[in-house]
Amino acid sequence: MGSWKKLIYFLPAVAYCILIFFVSARSLKLKFHFIYWDKGAHWAEFTVLGLLLAFAFYHYLSRQSFLTFYLSLMTGLFIGLSDEIHQLLVRGRQCDWTDWLADTAGLLTGWLLFRLVFRQKKKAKEAVKLA
Repeated sequence: MGSWKKLIYFLPAVAYCILIFFVSARSLKLKFHFIYWDKGAHWAEFTVLGLLLAFAFYHYLSRQSFLTFYLSLMTGLFIGLSDEIHQLLVRGRQCDWTDWLADTAGLLTGWLLFRLVFRQKKKAKEAVKLA
């Protein structure tokens, strides 16, 4: 597959980033009765992004493991940072380094989940070949 066709794998990640920035542009009026619920939301949001970025880079880079990890993490960190800066411009929102830390933890979790899933798929394919 040509490298420009491999860019299709990035469409889910790009669409999800648009969703992240759309949601971040809204003033947040939700209040829950447990501490750090917003950190959990950041973690969950960026876990999904980490999965999508790992999937895209994995297919685009022909399965180069370290480069997939590095570029997924760096891209996600940049998106998280730009989202936090974007929140400075939104009334009722704030830029918080602990949110960015939760984003980072989510990215790492997403990448690890991706690795676990694809490692299992790879083992299953090898088992079928040996049988």
